[in-house]
Amino acid sequence: MVKFLADENIFPAIIQFLRDRGFDVKDLREEGMLGVPDITIIDIARREGRALITFDKHFANILLYPPSSHYGVIRIRIHPPLFSDVLQALETFLDEFDLTTLKGALVILDKSGFRVRRTP
Repeated sequence: MVKFLADENIFPAIIQFLRDRGFDVKDLREEGMLGVPDITIIDIARREGRALITFDKHFANILLYPPSSHYGVIRIRIHPPLFSDVLQALETFLDEFDLTTLKGALVILDKSGFRVRRTP
Protein backbone atom coordinates (compact mmCIF):
# COMPACT_ATOMS: atom_id res chain seq x y z
CA MET A 1 0.00 0.00 0.00
CA VAL A 2 1.13 3.54 -0.75
CA LYS A 3 2.46 5.57 2.16
CA PHE A 4 2.06 9.34 2.24
CA LEU A 5 3.99 12.25 3.70
CA ALA A 6 1.62 15.15 4.36
CA ASP A 7 3.21 18.57 4.02
CA GLU A 8 2.46 21.04 6.81
CA ASN A 9 -0.18 22.76 4.66
CA ILE A 10 -2.46 19.71 4.36
CA PHE A 11 -5.67 19.94 6.37
CA PRO A 12 -5.78 17.59 9.38
CA ALA A 13 -9.19 16.37 8.16
CA ILE A 14 -7.62 15.31 4.84
CA ILE A 15 -4.94 13.38 6.74
CA GLN A 16 -7.67 11.69 8.78
CA PHE A 17 -9.62 10.90 5.59
CA LEU A 18 -6.55 9.13 4.17
CA ARG A 19 -5.94 7.26 7.41
CA ASP A 20 -9.60 6.21 7.54
CA ARG A 21 -9.10 4.68 4.07
CA GLY A 22 -6.24 2.62 5.49
CA PHE A 23 -3.26 4.66 4.34
CA ASP A 24 -0.10 5.14 6.38
CA VAL A 25 0.22 8.94 6.57
CA LYS A 26 3.09 10.75 8.27
CA ASP A 27 2.12 14.33 9.09
CA LEU A 28 4.93 16.89 9.29
CA ARG A 29 2.91 18.93 11.81
CA GLU A 30 2.42 15.95 14.12
CA GLU A 31 6.15 15.26 13.85
CA GLY A 32 6.97 18.83 14.94
CA MET A 33 8.62 19.57 11.62
CA LEU A 34 7.07 22.92 10.78
CA GLY A 35 9.17 25.15 8.57
CA VAL A 36 11.73 22.51 7.59
CA PRO A 37 13.46 23.11 4.24
CA ASP A 38 11.89 21.59 1.14
CA ILE A 39 14.96 19.45 0.48
CA THR A 40 14.49 17.89 3.93
CA ILE A 41 10.84 17.16 3.17
CA ILE A 42 11.60 15.43 -0.13
CA ASP A 43 14.51 13.56 1.46
CA ILE A 44 12.22 12.21 4.20
CA ALA A 45 9.72 11.11 1.57
CA ARG A 46 12.45 9.37 -0.45
CA ARG A 47 14.09 7.72 2.55
CA GLU A 48 10.76 6.39 3.88
CA GLY A 49 9.28 5.48 0.51
CA ARG A 50 6.41 7.95 0.84
CA ALA A 51 4.51 9.96 -1.75
CA LEU A 52 4.37 13.64 -0.83
CA ILE A 53 1.00 15.37 -0.76
CA THR A 54 1.20 19.16 -0.77
CA PHE A 55 -0.30 22.46 -1.89
CA ASP A 56 3.18 23.91 -2.61
CA LYS A 57 3.66 24.54 -6.31
CA HIS A 58 7.46 24.33 -6.23
CA PHE A 59 7.27 20.57 -5.59
CA ALA A 60 5.74 20.36 -9.09
CA ASN A 61 8.95 21.79 -10.60
CA ILE A 62 10.31 18.78 -12.50
CA LEU A 63 13.74 20.40 -12.83
CA LEU A 64 14.12 20.58 -9.04
CA TYR A 65 12.22 17.38 -8.27
CA PRO A 66 12.25 15.07 -11.31
CA PRO A 67 9.42 12.54 -10.98
CA SER A 68 11.83 9.65 -11.48
CA SER A 69 13.68 10.72 -8.30
CA HIS A 70 10.87 10.21 -5.78
CA TYR A 71 7.95 8.01 -4.76
CA GLY A 72 5.40 10.43 -6.12
CA VAL A 73 4.22 13.97 -5.52
CA ILE A 74 0.57 14.91 -5.41
CA ARG A 75 0.34 18.66 -5.83
CA ILE A 76 -3.11 19.97 -4.92
CA ARG A 77 -3.94 22.92 -7.15
CA ILE A 78 -7.36 24.03 -5.94
CA HIS A 79 -7.98 27.72 -5.27
CA PRO A 80 -9.48 28.70 -3.04
CA PRO A 81 -8.53 25.55 -1.13
CA LEU A 82 -11.98 24.75 0.22
CA PHE A 83 -12.04 21.54 2.22
CA SER A 84 -15.05 20.11 0.37
CA ASP A 85 -13.42 20.72 -3.03
CA VAL A 86 -10.10 19.19 -1.95
CA LEU A 87 -11.84 16.18 -0.44
CA GLN A 88 -13.94 15.58 -3.57
CA ALA A 89 -10.90 15.85 -5.85
CA LEU A 90 -8.86 13.53 -3.65
CA GLU A 91 -11.68 10.96 -3.49
CA THR A 92 -11.97 10.99 -7.28
CA PHE A 93 -8.22 10.60 -7.67
CA LEU A 94 -8.03 7.68 -5.23
CA ASP A 95 -10.97 5.95 -6.94
CA GLU A 96 -9.66 6.40 -10.49
CA PHE A 97 -5.86 6.23 -10.26
CA ASP A 98 -3.85 3.02 -9.95
CA LEU A 99 -1.79 3.85 -6.87
CA THR A 100 0.69 1.08 -7.68
CA THR A 101 1.95 3.40 -10.43
CA LEU A 102 2.41 6.47 -8.21
CA LYS A 103 6.16 6.00 -7.77
CA GLY A 104 7.94 8.33 -10.17
CA ALA A 105 4.82 10.38 -10.91
CA LEU A 106 3.91 14.01 -10.47
CA VAL A 107 0.16 14.33 -10.04
CA ILE A 108 -1.50 17.71 -10.38
CA LEU A 109 -4.87 17.52 -8.67
CA ASP A 110 -7.51 20.15 -9.39
CA LYS A 111 -11.28 20.48 -9.20
CA SER A 112 -11.80 19.11 -12.70
CA GLY A 113 -9.62 16.02 -12.26
CA PHE A 114 -5.94 15.23 -12.30
CA ARG A 115 -2.96 15.08 -14.65
CA VAL A 116 0.03 12.78 -14.33
CA ARG A 117 3.53 13.61 -15.48
CA ARG A 118 6.52 11.30 -15.56
CA THR A 119 10.06 11.80 -16.78
CA PRO A 120 11.60 9.26 -19.15
